[in-house]
Amino acid sequence: MTTPAQRHQVIAELFKRRRQELNMSQEDVAAGVRHLLGGEVFKQQSYAAIENGKTKHSKYLAQIARVLGIPAQAVDPSAEPPRVTQTTAVAGGNASVIGATGRRLPVIGSVAAGAWCEAVDQYQPGDADEWIEAPGPVGPNAYVLNIEGISMHDPAGPVSFADGDKVVIDPSKEARAGDFVVAKLTSSDRVTFKRLRQEDGDWYLEAINPSWTPRYIRVDEDWHICGRAMWKVQQL
Repeated sequence: MTTPAQRHQVIAELFKRRRQELNMSQEDVAAGVRHLLGGEVFKQQSYAAIENGKTKHSKYLAQIARVLGIPAQAVDPSAEPPRVTQTTAVAGGNASVIGATGRRLPVIGSVAAGAWCEAVDQYQPGDADEWIEAPGPVGPNAYVLNIEGISMHDPAGPVSFADGDKVVIDPSKEARAGDFVVAKLTSSDRVTFKRLRQEDGDWYLEAINPSWTPRYIRVDEDWHICGRAMWKVQQL
């Protein structure tokens, strides 16, 4: 039986390994948590204490997991103990993913994502040329999106998406402010991958690339949120 101390140690090792895989510093993680908390103080020293096993009961585990792209089940005390990492084959190399695998998801581009935005049936073999194993539990219509373009590329930030990166999208998950989402402009079937933000009661799609124009797109009735990003599949 896993004791609380053993579980916290597994979580600490999981955080450290995933942070190193993403080439993030401890301050990068802390900055990402502060962003999710709307500016609430969370220092690098606080994260370091969690990663080093000195802090046993932190209220920020869920936010840290989200910044690192780790499934919430990995830090949920009611869930099974997390597996540190598993590897599954993808075209051109390997992908490091977190958690239990077993189900395969179709890999599609942004054009196909627009066509599948309102799909209700589970995808079948032949719907996509490439399939990879799911990093963890997802809804029946989840898929892997191939990122196209550099609007979400911010190497100086805590999270960045380069052209060709793969991200698991789950249409069944409700999107909240701060989540990365796939959104479709219904009048033109245009699809984009952006971060969802809320300011003064209005919703926006944000490009995290600070040089991208336009940086913000106001979400009106013509926009439909197709799904929430759950994990970034790290290319090795």
